[in-house]
Amino acid sequence: MLNLLQALAGDSPQSSPRLIKRASVLSGMGDHAEAHDKRPEPTCEGNLRILQKLDCGHENVLCVKYSYDGLLVAAGLVHGAIKIFQAHDGSVLYHLTDQEVLDAHLPCTCLTFLPTDQGQKFEHLLMATYANGVIKFWHPSSGLCLHTIHENRQTLTASFSPLGDVFVTGGASPQLHMYDAASKKMVRTFEPSPDKTVMDGHVLRVFSVVYHPNAVTYPGVFLSGGWDDTIQFWDTRVKHSVRKIFGPHICGEGLDIDPEHNHVLTGSWRKDGALQVWDFNSTEKIKDIPPDFNSCLVYCCQWLGRSCITAGGSDQNMARIVDRGTLQTTGRLVDLPGGVYCSDNSRHGNVPKVAIGAANMVYILEKTGS
Repeated sequence: MLNLLQALAGDSPQSSPRLIKRASVLSGMGDHAEAHDKRPEPTCEGNLRILQKLDCGHENVLCVKYSYDGLLVAAGLVHGAIKIFQAHDGSVLYHLTDQEVLDAHLPCTCLTFLPTDQGQKFEHLLMATYANGVIKFWHPSSGLCLHTIHENRQTLTASFSPLGDVFVTGGASPQLHMYDAASKKMVRTFEPSPDKTVMDGHVLRVFSVVYHPNAVTYPGVFLSGGWDDTIQFWDTRVKHSVRKIFGPHICGEGLDIDPEHNHVLTGSWRKDGALQVWDFNSTEKIKDIPPDFNSCLVYCCQWLGRSCITAGGSDQNMARIVDRGTLQTTGRLVDLPGGVYCSDNSRHGNVPKVAIGAANMVYILEKTGS
C-alpha cells in the first residue's frame, strides 16, 4: 500500500510529512484485522445520524458519487473496481470491472455520472478515471465498458460541463485536457504559458476540477486546484488560466462552487486554514471556517444545500457538518477506521443526504432537526 501511495503522490515539495501521514492512515486499513476489532464503531454526534453503511469488502474507498437523481451511490475502490449501491437501502446493484482494470490493479480515482442530457440513451451512464491514466465510460446495468480513453499520465480528477457536451480531466501533469463528450476526442489542452514571471496555470499535479454550475452566466468556466497552492480559473476559449487564488493546498475533492452566492469553498490538507470561503468574482477570501476542537486535515468538502458545509479528512479521521451562518460544527461522524478521502451529497431536498467514504465503507448520513 505504501508503494502505491508513493506512486500516486510523486514528488510534492511538501510531500515528506504529508505522504508519511497519508500512507500511515491508509496502510493500516484492511491489513490488521485484530486492530479493527478493537476500534470503536463509527458514531454520529450532534444533529447527524447514519442511515446506511455500505460495505465495499476488502478494498478501500477512494471516490464516491451520487447519481443525478439521488437513487444510486457509486464507490471507486483502491484496486480499480467500482461498486454501485441502491441509495435507499444500501443493497449492491452492480460491480464494474474489466480485464484492463484487473490487470492494472490500480485505484479508481474519480467518478462522475453523465449529466442527464447525455445520459438519456443509457440511464446512469458513469465516467471513471484511474491512476494508470485510463478513463472509462460504464453502462452499469449491463456491466459494459462502452468506451476507453488512455492518457499518458495518472488521471486523478474529471468534471463534466453543466450541459454535458464536454469534460475536463486533470492529473499528475500540470496540463488539463478537454474532451468532446460525444466523440471522446481531445479538443483542447489548458496549461501555463512559457513565461516564468506569471503563473497562469498549474505547475504541479491537479486533484480537483469543477465547472461553474451556472452555464448561462459563466459558459465554459471551470476551476482547478492541486499541490501548487493555487486555484486556477479557466475559460475554455483561452489556453492559459485567466485568474487565480493563492493559498489552498488541494489534495482531493476539496473544491466546490455555490452558484447562488457565487462563493468558492476550498479544503486544504493542512492544520491552519484548512477550510476557507472565497468570492468567485473578486477572488478575495471571505472567511476562514474555524476548525473543530480536534481538527482534521481536509481532503474533501462541499456545499450542502443552502445552509451547510460538509468536510472530511485525515489525522483526526472524521467528517463534520458546519452551519453556514454561525460557522459552528453542528454534527460529526467520528471514530472512523481511516481518513475520509471522498464525499458527495445527493443534492435533493433542503438538506441532502451525504455519502462519506472511509476505509472500506461508505456511510450515508442525514442531518436531523432544524
